[in-house]
Amino acid sequence: MNYSPRPPIGLCLEMCPKNERQERERDGCLHYFEIMDEQKASRAYKTQRRVLADPNKTVKEYRRPAAGKELSSPYVLRPPAVLLSTVRYLLFNVWDSVTDGDPYHLSEAYLFVFDRLRAVKQDLTVQRIQGQLGAQVLEDALGFLLCAPYIVRDLPVEVYNEVLHATQVRESFSKLIRFYKENEKNPRESEFQALLLLYDLGNLDVMNRALKLCDGVKNAPKVQLAMAVNRAYLECNWVRLFRLVRRLDCMEACTFYRHLPCSRDKTLKTLVHGYSSKNCHFPLDFLTKIMAVDCIETVSEMCTRRGLFVSLNGQPSVIFFKSLFKDIGPERHGREVLLVENKKGERSWAEVMMRECEEN
Repeated sequence: MNYSPRPPIGLCLEMCPKNERQERERDGCLHYFEIMDEQKASRAYKTQRRVLADPNKTVKEYRRPAAGKELSSPYVLRPPAVLLSTVRYLLFNVWDSVTDGDPYHLSEAYLFVFDRLRAVKQDLTVQRIQGQLGAQVLEDALGFLLCAPYIVRDLPVEVYNEVLHATQVRESFSKLIRFYKENEKNPRESEFQALLLLYDLGNLDVMNRALKLCDGVKNAPKVQLAMAVNRAYLECNWVRLFRLVRRLDCMEACTFYRHLPCSRDKTLKTLVHGYSSKNCHFPLDFLTKIMAVDCIETVSEMCTRRGLFVSLNGQPSVIFFKSLFKDIGPERHGREVLLVENKKGERSWAEVMMRECEEN
């Protein structure tokens, strides 16, 4: 008979255990967002002398199990309610304080929030928290993980590691789906099942699993829209794809954002093969609408870089001639006003990530 010890139950009611806070304060390992406000602009912080931790701002950092640290003591583990409040603090008090600021503080905020969310998930795993309590923590963390790539797209690779970030997204989705299976009533399940479909666009296994969901989740409008986007992608029906993408809300659009350059590149390739003729002038304004691009100038540059002839006389148009086409691959990720920022509106990014003040 196999004996499985009961998982520890977290007793730490602070965002960071006292022992860790004192240890990092002593070793000078506090983050900028964790020190006392009066020290942030002082020479003590800039010269890395001893600085004091603010107990209300210090957040437990992620530590690898192999680092020789005790990870299963109840006194260093935070219960679900504390984990939820920690995620909320990271988004509303840290992330929203800098997202409109300079790139340096944006980099610092991203690295800080990303690391502390890994620690949140670690506490969740060690305690084997399941069901709706675990789902709520992961849902809030995924809000950040799905939206952040759009916001930090221009940060250097040493700050925003796309592969590591994607790994955390996939691990979070994997755990979340297991939590959904353990609890029949999850208020936000349809929302995150739809987000998974958009994140793993074109993945037949994900599509097949979605088809087996209970009717209440499978028939939800968000899931049906995400399924339609997937079908359009698999059928290479790019006009329909972008028509559907326009209907996505802000978080859904951020989730789809990783597929945007590839989808537009495939759209151009399809049009080049379908309308290849020296005498066929394809209107640029129509092409801009088809690919849901913000302005006609951007589409003109995309075509020019691929060797296509763009005429700006009269009605701007492009000639899709196969012999001139250069396959340079997808464009770099950039700013998206139509698909993302207009849908964000006046809400803060934290409100978008947490689905607060959602517009009807």
